[in-house]
Amino acid sequence: MAIKQALTDAMDDGREAVVRVLAEHRVVPVVVERQSSNLLGRSQRPDFAFETQADEGSERLTDRQTRSMLIDTLELASEDDCERLREEIESHDSWGG
Repeated sequence: MAIKQALTDAMDDGREAVVRVLAEHRVVPVVVERQSSNLLGRSQRPDFAFETQADEGSERLTDRQTRSMLIDTLELASEDDCERLREEIESHDSWGG
């Protein structure tokens, strides 16, 4: 899968490179599940996925390891982070390019 290799290469170059690759491929983060608390009652961060945004619908991308590395590289920790990143990607000059 070309996007996986492009994302892996971009992660070596940092956050801005990852945002550019995500924009080029029209891929945005989405919150897929919100865990309210763990066994100790502390809230946990939501889980994220990365989906293509195409005219014919969306499709989830990346394997678990790549997704985890993307979350760390992009510093996603909350639903607000996810929304800000989504807006950043969709407004990027490379969107759909």
